[in-house]
Amino acid sequence: MTQPPEPPPPPDDSWPTPDDPTLISSRETAVGAPPPEPVGPPPDRRIGAGMLLALGALALVALGILVAWYLTHRDDDNKGSTTVTTVQTTTAAGEVVVPVLIGKPFTEAQATLDAAGLHTSKRPVSSNRRAGTVIDQKPAAGASVAKGSTVTISVASATTASTSSTSTAATTTTATTTESTTTSTTPTTTSAAPPPQPTTATIPDVEGQTEQAAVTSMSNAGILPSLVFVPGQDTLGTVVQQAKPANTTVPFHAHVQINVSKGPNATTDETVPNAVGQTLDQAVSTMNGAHLRLIYVKFPVTSQSQVGKIVQQSPLRGAKAPQNAQVLVYLGALQKQ
Repeated sequence: MTQPPEPPPPPDDSWPTPDDPTLISSRETAVGAPPPEPVGPPPDRRIGAGMLLALGALALVALGILVAWYLTHRDDDNKGSTTVTTVQTTTAAGEVVVPVLIGKPFTEAQATLDAAGLHTSKRPVSSNRRAGTVIDQKPAAGASVAKGSTVTISVASATTASTSSTSTAATTTTATTTESTTTSTTPTTTSAAPPPQPTTATIPDVEGQTEQAAVTSMSNAGILPSLVFVPGQDTLGTVVQQAKPANTTVPFHAHVQINVSKGPNATTDETVPNAVGQTLDQAVSTMNGAHLRLIYVKFPVTSQSQVGKIVQQSPLRGAKAPQNAQVLVYLGALQKQ
């Protein structure tokens, strides 16, 4: 009889060892190093109050620079335009612009030159223009010349003698008054050499004219107007009557009275002060202080002490004249021989 096989021996108590050990990937078993500990809280990326203030200050500085640049360039532009205007209206120091004289009466032209600080040289010329009218001038109007220069003006010759006499003006010995524009022009001490003085003069027609126009006309004709204010309805300073009719022949530099209206509303008479011996500027102030105005014409004198001084006036000191009336004064000017 066959014996049954023996049973296998009992297993050992140890773990069995496999024939082919299985490798396990380190990626599945390796654990990464722990992250580093944070040093502190993450930085704050927002703009702080200090930075805002700094940015605001920079913006203000930039704005100030822009404003300053604009103002500076605007001023430069303004200065440029002002310079153009100045070049057109002013001259260098010590120079004046020659005024327009052509077409004016000789006495008015000479007074204009006096006011500009220029001397007058008159040249009589034959012309069909009205006697005593300026028809040419040298230098021309608008030219720049040194103050004190002489301007030669050509005057229609028909009344050369009479216009020359008015450049030295008229005198009055009677109490008279005139109306005209108040002036503070500084007189010159020289004038053109006058032609031979005539012996007679013809009285012009001045009725209905203003005081200013009447004085100019009579002075141009070689007549010394003697002005008297009278009641009237005409405007203050209007000539209402003349003592001698027009075209009457009288001695050269004779005094002829003309009556001038006080005006329709004249109520106040002023006492005429004395201006004889004063300069023209002083005389203007004197009359203005008495509520009066002044008109002047030149009168030839031979004494240097009388040059530039009032030698006579009309009305005389102490006479009465309506308020705002003008007093006629005669300004001494050296007569060339």
